[in-house]
Amino acid sequence: MKKIKQLITQSVLSNKISFMQFTCVLVLLALITGCGYTTKSLINRNINSIYIPIFGNDTFRSGIEFDLTTALKDEIMTKTKLRIAKKENADTILTGRIVAFREGVMSSNAKDNIVESSVGITVNVTLMDRRTGRELMSLSGLGDSAAYVVPRGENINTATEECLEGLAEKIVSQLEEKW
Repeated sequence: MKKIKQLITQSVLSNKISFMQFTCVLVLLALITGCGYTTKSLINRNINSIYIPIFGNDTFRSGIEFDLTTALKDEIMTKTKLRIAKKENADTILTGRIVAFREGVMSSNAKDNIVESSVGITVNVTLMDRRTGRELMSLSGLGDSAAYVVPRGENINTATEECLEGLAEKIVSQLEEKW
């Protein structure tokens, strides 16, 4: 890193590189040092595939278990190198259960019309190694919430979708190599 900085300083001072080359080096330096990107895999190296059955749902909101499962699969395919597999071909099995769905009014107007409200969803999740039967991860009470503002055209459905996407992101972030 010091060598790169010295090279930039020397080159700029001696006018041996063009403005375009200097700009490219600065952009490259910023990308390497400041973006927080890591090449570390989120998943253990010997795990290549995952099976995700439809989540269970203990709440009165039917259908959100399908939406969460879909959001979770999308997040895994986007953020990891795991492939989604059938149960008999998967290295791991990720099961989950939606245990709570909360909706709360945050503010209303003088006519008792809801202006702003929120949705909160809580899940329990378990990751098992299908080959050994060993539990790799267990999370209880993992939750997320999202607010919606009625005058902006938002509703409980948009907030629920946002909340489920946030939950999927949190679950995948917990798949870091901890075992």
